Amino acid sequence: MISTPIPIVGIDVDAPARVALEGVVSGQRVWLELTRGGRVVGVCEVTAEDGGVSEASLRECIADLTPVSSLPYELLDDSALPFFSVVVPTICGIPARLQKAIDCLVNLDYPDYEIIIVDNRPDPNRPPLPPFAGGDRVRSFWEPLRGVSAARNFGIAQAAGEIIAFTDDDVSVDAQWLRELGTRFVLSPEVDAVSGLVLPLELRTEPQLWFEEYFGGFNQSLDGELLSVDVLADDPLFPYSTGRFGASCNMAIRSSTLQRIGDFDVRLGVGTPTHGGEDIDMSMKLVLANGTFAFEPRAKVRHQHRDSEEAFFTQVFGYGTGLTAMFTKLIFHDPRHLFKMARRFPRGLRVLLKPRDKRSPSAYATYPRKTYAYHFLGMAYGPVAYVRSIARYRGSR
Repeated sequence: MISTPIPIVGIDVDAPARVALEGVVSGQRVWLELTRGGRVVGVCEVTAEDGGVSEASLRECIADLTPVSSLPYELLDDSALPFFSVVVPTICGIPARLQKAIDCLVNLDYPDYEIIIVDNRPDPNRPPLPPFAGGDRVRSFWEPLRGVSAARNFGIAQAAGEIIAFTDDDVSVDAQWLRELGTRFVLSPEVDAVSGLVLPLELRTEPQLWFEEYFGGFNQSLDGELLSVDVLADDPLFPYSTGRFGASCNMAIRSSTLQRIGDFDVRLGVGTPTHGGEDIDMSMKLVLANGTFAFEPRAKVRHQHRDSEEAFFTQVFGYGTGLTAMFTKLIFHDPRHLFKMARRFPRGLRVLLKPRDKRSPSAYATYPRKTYAYHFLGMAYGPVAYVRSIARYRGSR
């Protein structure tokens, strides 16, 4: 455990005032999410005084803010917003957490959407899912083929929405989540897919903090931007710069785009030997098919980070495995990718080994050095994992 949990506090940068926090003592670390008009424009760490954070500390954080870019934005009438299908895969590992995730979805401020829960437990004698509020808006299905991609694909097949949004059972979505995603699709009709901001739900334990420090959380930027082949052509690592597209726990894709480029690869993702990589694979597939991806930071969700050391290191290993498994798939399908990757390898290695101290607001990094070992071991295992996954899913849809 962290000796004292790190509070996460939202601050309106246009109206900063001293923050009173019950139980906070002098010297305690506090993370401030700096917002403007409901959008997060910066995150910083401050040291609290007894009982809270001073106005002087707030103003110092605000003064150090780096400007963020925005996509064109305006408020839309409900009648202009598209119908969404929200797909939630689950193995119901923690029923109360799943219940919380669905409760957030049921209470969204959005006029027209459905929620599709896909139970991905393979056992036909599994316990039933907990009851959910939401009436006819919520539908549940069973997909015994193991893996988050298989579950998402089953949800896609049941979906009636013009846009299909994806989130996970360890995520709490913001009440405006679908409204912000839908607004971006309407205002940017050329966009095929949108991802949004993923923030930590809590920083109660050291491993939860380590995730933010080591990976920089789920997002590397707070800038709103459109990503396409033309835009990314100036990126020396394109198309292998995987950190640009966001995460599948906060992603939405047009149904027509999925019909054009295909569903998630069932051989990639949590629940398969590859442990991940399915969201990066989908994002790269879309952009390489001349699609356009948007990152809309106004669309926010909060993720329940792994709270134990064992779970954290398993996740780090899995992220490494999923990354190189996805690259292995690219090479299997088109060996020319191997030569393109080889040319970019030195630059990519420098990025991977780049000091991570500035990836999060932490004043100092606390994750163990062995985190690197778990990450690189996972990467080394990725090609083997992909071959195992091919064998497991041979003949699957």
